[in-house]
Amino acid sequence: MSKLLEISGLRISFESGFGKVDAVRGVNLTMDMGDAVAVVGASGSGKTVLGRSLLGLVDAPGVVRGSIKFGGEEIVGKSEKELRDIRGLGIGMVFQDALDGLNPVYTIGSQLSEIFTVRLGLSRSAAKSRAVSIMEQVGIRRASERYHDYPHQFSGGMRQRICIAMAIGLKPKILIADEPTTALDVTVQAGILRLIKDLQAETGMGLIFVTHDLAVARTISTRIVVMYAGQIVEEGPTEEVFRFPKHPYTKALLAAHPARVRSWRDLEPIPDAFVTDPSSGETTGHSSPSIVITN
Repeated sequence: MSKLLEISGLRISFESGFGKVDAVRGVNLTMDMGDAVAVVGASGSGKTVLGRSLLGLVDAPGVVRGSIKFGGEEIVGKSEKELRDIRGLGIGMVFQDALDGLNPVYTIGSQLSEIFTVRLGLSRSAAKSRAVSIMEQVGIRRASERYHDYPHQFSGGMRQRICIAMAIGLKPKILIADEPTTALDVTVQAGILRLIKDLQAETGMGLIFVTHDLAVARTISTRIVVMYAGQIVEEGPTEEVFRFPKHPYTKALLAAHPARVRSWRDLEPIPDAFVTDPSSGETTGHSSPSIVITN
């Protein structure tokens, strides 16, 4: 029986003025219903472009090679029309900035209702009822009243909840969350994470949570994937990776996290590059003191 999601030999490259740049290099990954996978790594490691490729959202000059199978069906190479049948109904996505997913000139209610009228063929009254119900599900108080409000009338946290409502409205089998809590304060962030976990428990959907925040990854996932320079360098059960990291980059990420030390003086810089010695197969970091992860 095929997995819900099977990624094999995935390569994503972009042409630039300096030649071809490989953003994702030979990624292999599988998941089933109910899996909660956190994809972690520094900015530029390939996390976001990996997530977007699952929905065919890698625009030119990006080139996607390899295989992405959703429910046994190949995604790579599908037309825009064919991808629309997968987006929302099969795979939903929540982006980092809620304003990117909301149209400022339309009310929240009209944007939610349109999903149900266009994609499910519901009548206007049935779509409105469904929209109000899902607003309540994601914690929007007085949903029937706020149905007529515009995006700017909601706080950042409430806008993110609305984006989650839009992403889960068609009951996708996989939800991709691309750093959905980065711009939110700690209290609001905790509420959004709790909401996503609760929704996953209720629906049984698979979750791919893209983040650079190790604490968030540990909270939200049961399995963790560590990316570096476009490759998966380590993968395993979340607690196992946190307690017994194997790859030098994973160890460096953990050593650079403030929660691991008593004083900022104890924070260790992450090496600029990791290379593998062909003779020994051992991977080491080479550093001119560079950056320290602070979130």
